[in-house]
Amino acid sequence: MSRDLNSIIKARIERIKYLSGDQGSSEFLEAGSLALTVLHDTVGGSHPLYAVLDNSLKDNDWEVARAASRGVATLFEQGGLQSPRLVVAHEIEGDLLDIAQRQAQAAEKTTEANQKQIQISIAAFLAGAALEDALRRLADAHGIAYEAGKTTLAKLQAALYQPAKHIEIISSSENKQIIAWADTRNKADHGNFDTITHTEVLTMLIGVRAFIDKHLP
Repeated sequence: MSRDLNSIIKARIERIKYLSGDQGSSEFLEAGSLALTVLHDTVGGSHPLYAVLDNSLKDNDWEVARAASRGVATLFEQGGLQSPRLVVAHEIEGDLLDIAQRQAQAAEKTTEANQKQIQISIAAFLAGAALEDALRRLADAHGIAYEAGKTTLAKLQAALYQPAKHIEIISSSENKQIIAWADTRNKADHGNFDTITHTEVLTMLIGVRAFIDKHLP
């Protein structure tokens, strides 16, 4: 979960705790509705409490909605609303970057020019794959729509940075940096190995890892 989203959810949890105290039906309705959004943005709609909350709100069963809302707040505070899917995704991205790092290190040691460029290009491709997956997760975390199955770095980047629509999930400087990383990845994708430098790829590896750790720790 990104730090920004985590802080937003923490604020919702505090509101839920207040609303599910000694309040009335309208407050319990708001608490239940907020609790549903917390579940949706963390573990998803398959969580058992999601159905309990949804049904209680539809049936105007305010006491059940109140109790379930408190349950959501408790689970969040105890760290029980972590999505296994997102944890695995973060680990996979880390693994891709680790393999890319080893390829870059191997390229630094080899004296055979062709082998060096291939290893550098593999590192660039893997770093780009990790970044693309991270951007997809970042879009999901913030409810930003994109065309599933046809995502590219450029399309995801454009979805996350739309100043005209007041959508700036990534900063202007990060947007420019992703353009540069996408160019490096594209050169590897299209076989333009001789145009990729070792320094360029090392910088990309460090930058992509820092970007993921910042937005999707």
